[in-house]
Amino acid sequence: RHVMPAILPKHRRILDVGCGAGQTLIASDLAAGVRAVGIDIDQEALELGAELSDRVRFVAGSAEALPFADAAFDLVIARVALPLTYIPTAVAEMGRVLAPGGDVWLVLHSLGRTVELLVNNARHLEPKRAVYRSYVLANGSLYHLTGRMAPFPSSGRYETFQTDHSIARELRRAGFGAIQTTQGYHYVVTATKQPAYGTL
Repeated sequence: RHVMPAILPKHRRILDVGCGAGQTLIASDLAAGVRAVGIDIDQEALELGAELSDRVRFVAGSAEALPFADAAFDLVIARVALPLTYIPTAVAEMGRVLAPGGDVWLVLHSLGRTVELLVNNARHLEPKRAVYRSYVLANGSLYHLTGRMAPFPSSGRYETFQTDHSIARELRRAGFGAIQTTQGYHYVVTATKQPAYGTL
């Protein structure tokens, strides 16, 4: 039930956005010489990750303001972290820190999964969770139709579901091509950063 990114020989510099304790990077059994960096807003998870592995550099920060230089990575992964961000800014940041020809691997929230969670909340008489999941459903619909997002009123944080249309639109804006989506038990999207016009 777990899905893992394909780590290619060209992926020598890897960034995991919303890494938690670095589980995905640690489980990838990276080759010698690969530089792996994980970033998350959860300081306790980062501290745990540092105890679990000395192969991963852990950095505190947000997806919307990645503290890395342009073109610093060959692969950016994000396992169910992007839906909890302001996606236009987060995707643009992923594009900025990726070198031309670099890849992005994303696990997202689907409409079907969001509806399933809302139905379960209602069935189990969980009104607060049902209200929040209704917000996610409405916000994802707004994002799909307009490209805009609204924060949850009480927290100021964002969450949405994604569609092939909405994520492809955002990736193209950030300079990505070769966009591929797979919706099954997991909703996975991959794309490649295109070279700037006029470069070889």
